[in-house]
Amino acid sequence: MRVFLFLLILVCGVWASVFEKLEEKLSEVKSVKVVFIQKTRYSWYPKPELSKGIFYATREGKFRIEYTYPDEVVIVSNGKEIIILNKVDREAIIDSVKNNTSPVIESLFFFSRPLGEVFTFIGEMEKGDLKVLILKPKSKDENVKEVFLEVDPDLEVRRVRVIDSEGTETTIEFMDVKKNFTPSEGLFRINIPPDVKVRRAGEL
Repeated sequence: MRVFLFLLILVCGVWASVFEKLEEKLSEVKSVKVVFIQKTRYSWYPKPELSKGIFYATREGKFRIEYTYPDEVVIVSNGKEIIILNKVDREAIIDSVKNNTSPVIESLFFFSRPLGEVFTFIGEMEKGDLKVLILKPKSKDENVKEVFLEVDPDLEVRRVRVIDSEGTETTIEFMDVKKNFTPSEGLFRINIPPDVKVRRAGEL
């Protein structure tokens, strides 16, 4: 029994070390560009919903998501407001960042908050040559119940799998990643065409 407990403590220590090293590595990221594939599985529907696009973000909370499939949708935030432009429907929605803030998003995608501040480290699994870190938010978040981070031997994140309180599972696969690039001046701005209908969130 004592040997088992010792091994358990030893293994947990290794797991924690991986988590801490990943947290340290993410703290060095100032900006990121990710080409991604997103799959969402709903508990009530057998076929996953597939999306593709490019994600840009900075530690200051600015971001841009360009969905290229199945619909052309651009989501841009300058850190204060969020604009969602649907090019097919010719409609744009403007909302405040305060209405859409989440420590989980800030930690996982903007790197503006340390992982250990937002998540409780539960454990680790092996998946081929990848390590899968299991995390749970420290504060209740209806959109995030559990997170699985898949990292390669170089501690590069390859996939993020998020499960919400209703069992919906969203997996984001990182196809190509570029870190610490210098964003162009207009990357986190969006020019709304004159023929697009614009409304504030909450308006009918």
